[in-house]
Amino acid sequence: MTNGPSQSDELSLNEDIWVEIIRTMENFYGELARTQIELEQKADDLRQANEFINNIIRSVADALVVCDAHGAITLVSRSCLALLGHTEVDMVGSQLSSVFDPRAENRVCPGTKMWRLLLMSGAIHNLETDLVSRAGERIPVSLSVSVMRDKVDDVIGVVLVATNLQEIQRLLHRTRAKAEELERAYADLKQLQARLIQSEKMSSLGRVAAGVAHEINNPLGGILIYSHIMLEGFPEGSREAKTLLKIIRETNRCKEIVKGLLGFSRTSQVERRTLDLGLLVETALKSVSIQPVFNDIEIEHHRSEQLMVIDGEEGPLHQALTNVLVNAAEAMGGKGRLTVRVWREPEHMANVAVSDTGPGIKEEQALLLFEPFFTTKEVGRGTGLGLAITYGVVRQHGGSITARNNPDGGAVFTMSFPLARGQGAP
Repeated sequence: MTNGPSQSDELSLNEDIWVEIIRTMENFYGELARTQIELEQKADDLRQANEFINNIIRSVADALVVCDAHGAITLVSRSCLALLGHTEVDMVGSQLSSVFDPRAENRVCPGTKMWRLLLMSGAIHNLETDLVSRAGERIPVSLSVSVMRDKVDDVIGVVLVATNLQEIQRLLHRTRAKAEELERAYADLKQLQARLIQSEKMSSLGRVAAGVAHEINNPLGGILIYSHIMLEGFPEGSREAKTLLKIIRETNRCKEIVKGLLGFSRTSQVERRTLDLGLLVETALKSVSIQPVFNDIEIEHHRSEQLMVIDGEEGPLHQALTNVLVNAAEAMGGKGRLTVRVWREPEHMANVAVSDTGPGIKEEQALLLFEPFFTTKEVGRGTGLGLAITYGVVRQHGGSITARNNPDGGAVFTMSFPLARGQGAP
């Protein structure tokens, strides 16, 4: 008969079980400790990565804003804080709508059409809109916006990156201003070049005109003398007398043209003396206002309170002013308003501007106005020497004359003369 396990065997079995249990527990706690260490290491790595990402986000050059799906701001970059003048405490937790100028179009915040478009498309790029600073300043920006989604494609946030356009707009403004300045300088240069060419051409024409005038004067004088002698031999009213009178009339007209050529071609130094330009203008206006062509013309004379003394010769200057005034009246067909303004600007120049309400100057006529024999009048009504003589007189006095169209209609002729020494001249 076999006996059952002894008491010593049972004790040995219990010890083995407890040893196994203790060993298992030790292994479990050891594994648990290793897992906890790994978790702590991963948590530390995750925290460092999160801080690194946040530092990058806060340090980006463009203004960056992150908000949740409901438009509450969760993160802002330092550049955004600097741009808007807020602190991080002010912005984090506030609504995205607070960063946009309420007057701006294309605001991207909950409740706007751009927000709905963003949720549908997932991103919007290069959208021009306006943010608003803490001080209420409107800040133009170029905006790029993207939606953040989780694994199940639900919206968890929105990222906005704004590029400040203020400096770009300032640069564009300065560039446009510089371009306009260069265009004006180029136009002035072209105008100066045209004046130089015109001056040289007129000088050459003047020398030719002087020679031609002297050569023609003598034959014309002979024609007039013999015509008058022959006229005495025919009865008044006869066909021969009428023909001779026509010859005399046309010859006298030729002499007037020659006289104009001589005036235009004057090369001698003018006999200078001090003259009051304002008084010269008044005298010229009085002398022309009695002519029939001025009967239906309203004259406006804007006198200057400043005394403008120039050095010059009274006769030629009077003729030059008269030519411009009569030319303006005839351009208006004897009806309209003639405005004469006298002023001093800059300090060493005296100016006279004659404005009319006529048809103005055609583009193709602008460069021909001061050339001898150029005229827009009907054949027989003008010699085309009036403005050419005026140009020569003004140039001989060290001045300049320009012609342009008035924005309100009509033409403006401006003559400028250097002031006499001691009157503001350098």
